Amino acid sequence: MLRALIERGIAPDLIVGVSIGAWNGAWVAYRPDLEWVKELEQVWRQVSRRTLDMVWWRAARNMVRRKPSLYEGGGLSRFVARHLQVHNFEDLAVPLHTVAIDLTMGTKAVFSHGPLGPAVLASSAIPGVFPPVVIDGRQHVDGGLVDPTGLDTAIELGARRVYVLDSGYAGRLPAPLGSMNAIVDHTFQIAAQHRTRWTIKQMGRSVEIIHLRPDAGFLGHSMDFGATDFYLKEGYRFASEALDTRGKRGRTPGLAPIAAPVYH
Repeated sequence: MLRALIERGIAPDLIVGVSIGAWNGAWVAYRPDLEWVKELEQVWRQVSRRTLDMVWWRAARNMVRRKPSLYEGGGLSRFVARHLQVHNFEDLAVPLHTVAIDLTMGTKAVFSHGPLGPAVLASSAIPGVFPPVVIDGRQHVDGGLVDPTGLDTAIELGARRVYVLDSGYAGRLPAPLGSMNAIVDHTFQIAAQHRTRWTIKQMGRSVEIIHLRPDAGFLGHSMDFGATDFYLKEGYRFASEALDTRGKRGRTPGLAPIAAPVYH
């Protein structure tokens, strides 16, 4: 979806990233051009659960030991450290804001300044899957439950036109879910979908919202990377058709803020 936007000259004035969208947002905020977005696609094609140290025996061991998460988060930390190009928000070409939940204070946390790595990790620390990230003495986890697509935060920051890159997959199930992980994950997806629809309904009259959400079929789990190539191609196809149709209707997009996706 990012490639379709950049190809049509739609560049961000600011970027809001939530969950793994915080990392995607950090990548694009460093260099918002076509070749760099294509590099992002290649990075994702190389990612697997093993890349993030998400192997079954780690989860089983941590459950037995009653750890705060199924996985230690080391794989995700190494992944972020390997691919982030700068260390601080201030070094990015485009202003970036990442969204997390501050467990200690019971509030939404928006990071816009200072060290970039911890803020990206905090935004993508899925509760129960990865451990909370401590920043300034407070625990933080994935911001998807308070602001699934970053849309609320983008509007709060003053955005008047927002492109929502929504990679959620909630919808009718092809068959009953059979695992705890899948049930929890799908529940989060449904909650995110309803929250996004509510915000669009409430704010759509005062803010121009372009909601891009490909209907690419059902995922077994949002951390399943087995069909990454298919979803990249489907996202590009869907966004290209949606933006071209929008342009033919006389609403040519210009410079606009982007709200980055929640889940990959």
